[in-house]
Amino acid sequence: MLSQLSMIVSTKDVPACRAAIVQLLGFMKVERESINRATEIFDDIYRLYQGLYPGYRRCDTPYHDFQHVLDVTLASLRLCDANILSGVEISTHGVFLACIAAIFHDTGYIPELDDPVETGAVYTSTHVSRSMLFAQKYMSEKNYPEDDILRVSQMILLTDLAVKVQYVVFISRENEILSKIVAAGDLLGQMADRIYLEKLPYLYLEFRAANITAYTSEEDLMQKTCGFFKVMDNRFKNDLDNIAECLYLHFDQRYDINIDLYKIGMQHNLEYLSYIMTEHPGRHREFLKRDGIIKKL
Repeated sequence: MLSQLSMIVSTKDVPACRAAIVQLLGFMKVERESINRATEIFDDIYRLYQGLYPGYRRCDTPYHDFQHVLDVTLASLRLCDANILSGVEISTHGVFLACIAAIFHDTGYIPELDDPVETGAVYTSTHVSRSMLFAQKYMSEKNYPEDDILRVSQMILLTDLAVKVQYVVFISRENEILSKIVAAGDLLGQMADRIYLEKLPYLYLEFRAANITAYTSEEDLMQKTCGFFKVMDNRFKNDLDNIAECLYLHFDQRYDINIDLYKIGMQHNLEYLSYIMTEHPGRHREFLKRDGIIKKL
């Protein structure tokens, strides 16, 4: 029986994730032309992160890497599917736009070749607006309709935790739903990830490079992450209208398992992190051994 997200598809396997995205779009009856456009964007953004896209450097933010993009895109599409299965009306074109918004959502971390910065982490505070600009430029060059560009931009905007959702004037009711789906997917994709805890020290390094002073040390960030789970639970319930509560329908209908693997993944991460910080303060690195990630620090 499937018991964790990585058993469905590993986000370390880019071709497998690309195929999973195509499968998810197919579940929701997205047209073949739109699927082809989504995979074209997927391939271009993968090249961007690899340093193979004209005018841009390679991704150098180890927390906000392409694996994170995959986590968020898969989570967003699973959320779309679950909401459709629950009776929410979402057009196939809307699903396509949510998919590419998720793919674009952190492109703002990638510096251009002549940017006077040592690392893209410097853009932590401005990466959402930069991601919106990248998506707008890309889509304009590919002759996407202005309405599509505006809709994708609004979806990316809502991934910014500083944005007050209640003050956003949404383009349409569907775009409100999809924007909240992508925002929820951004959180679920990372917080339920099996290597979320191992990647947190890299997030601290990104914050330090950006001169963000909310955390005094790596240990401080780890400790405050326990509280972050509670704050984000409130965001899911209030700002994002409990849009993830129906996720179990996706796993039930598509994989015949009557559990929400995102909820399970988040619970496991919070419980293990709480255990480490309570029972082994100052020694968290000793207990984070998955994939040899900590050893690379």
